[in-house]
Amino acid sequence: MIPIILASGSKNRQTILKSINVPFQTIVSNFNEKNVREKNLSIRAKKLARLKGEAVYKNNRGIIISADTFTGCQGKVLEKPNDRTEAINMLNFLSDKQAINYTGFYYYDPDKNIKVSKTFQTKIRFRRFYESEIKDYINKFPVTSWAGAYAASELYVMGMIATVSGSLTGLTHGLPLEELIPLLRLSGFYPKP
Repeated sequence: MIPIILASGSKNRQTILKSINVPFQTIVSNFNEKNVREKNLSIRAKKLARLKGEAVYKNNRGIIISADTFTGCQGKVLEKPNDRTEAINMLNFLSDKQAINYTGFYYYDPDKNIKVSKTFQTKIRFRRFYESEIKDYINKFPVTSWAGAYAASELYVMGMIATVSGSLTGLTHGLPLEELIPLLRLSGFYPKP
């Protein structure tokens, strides 16, 4: 059986793959995301995930899983902040607003000729944040490593979110398990029901 390759360095994506007990290796794509200039955020997420996966597949044989995640709010795209000041500005901007988490997803199994490329959208309603908690949060967490300066997998952040509608694991871990598990079954990694 060919190996599963996670084309991402994301610790959250690695954690969720480990949680479902599938063997995988991690190979980080060196694809430059800045080259993709797509105004439609759903298409942009899907395209980024696919291009990252294809970049890894060029030199590696296996089942490729890749993803890309960012947040959109009121016409703005919130990716990883460059520094703590930008993170504070992002969190102040998200306070008491609804945003959409876009998770582009790509799955390619060359042996079974399975190729899936799509975007999962998760609507998030953030409660109002207090200045003191933003400062506390910025001091406790690696906010510059997360799109939108938040990681919904952290319990602290879960308390900042009022409601969620859409792919839960797409939001929390950047990988939609509701899509991935059936694909892994088709590839022979789980017994069929």
